Amino acid sequence: MHASHVSGTSPTGRSTRGSGLHHAHDWGVAVERGPDWLFLRLQDDGDAADGDGCPLAERLWGMIRANRAHRVVLELDRVDAIDDTLIGAIADVGTRMHGDGGFVRVCGLSEPNLERLRSSGRAEGLPHFESRTAAVGPRCGAAP
Repeated sequence: MHASHVSGTSPTGRSTRGSGLHHAHDWGVAVERGPDWLFLRLQDDGDAADGDGCPLAERLWGMIRANRAHRVVLELDRVDAIDDTLIGAIADVGTRMHGDGGFVRVCGLSEPNLERLRSSGRAEGLPHFESRTAAVGPRCGAAP
């Protein structure tokens, strides 16, 4: 499997860190390609220092498109507290993937975060699993 980590950069490679005048949340994303699946693990990298970084949904979609993925697992086990912006990004990526003939599975949310995601009503169609293994089945190439 191939893994890389993207943190604080836009798709053009520009740093999203800057003057400290704006405080938006900055999510690092570790990208790992497996047979039939793309795994995107979000982790809290603190506060982004400026607001001209690419929105999370756009960054995730760019990574998905760059990898030509149709099966994606969003790994959220390193997310301390899910917020409306993250819920919106998850929902947006799910909608885009569905429209493109693919699908997204979410895994690793804590019970409070899972409850917040479900109660938002914005990501209703996205299944949640305890782990990456549960999300993709016993074989990494298992069908949905």
